[in-house]
Amino acid sequence: MAENTPKYFIDTTYGERLDSNGYAPSLLSDDDSCYFGHGLQTVRHEVFFGPNRTNSKRTGMWVYVCTLCHNEIHHTDGEKDRRLKREAQEAFEKVRSHEDLIAIFGRSYT
Repeated sequence: MAENTPKYFIDTTYGERLDSNGYAPSLLSDDDSCYFGHGLQTVRHEVFFGPNRTNSKRTGMWVYVCTLCHNEIHHTDGEKDRRLKREAQEAFEKVRSHEDLIAIFGRSYT
């Protein structure tokens, strides 16, 4: 990357500062440890995945989780996924409205 090239850009849809991978700062966590307190090796997990993955990235609706928790969220632990969605919605609604959440993600999780 050139010396004067910014390492972030401003999202024109949501007005958030995004890193070079398109992620706004997480609304749920300030560090890169597992959100659920497990494991050392973490990956970014978009709270609302599938068709809402990009919206999750651009609105800060993501967390770091260990690979075990990531697998559980996607395959074996529906309650962990629902808990994360509820907590993400609560964090989102502290900085934006419930109506914004519905407009962006299509439903409420609380």
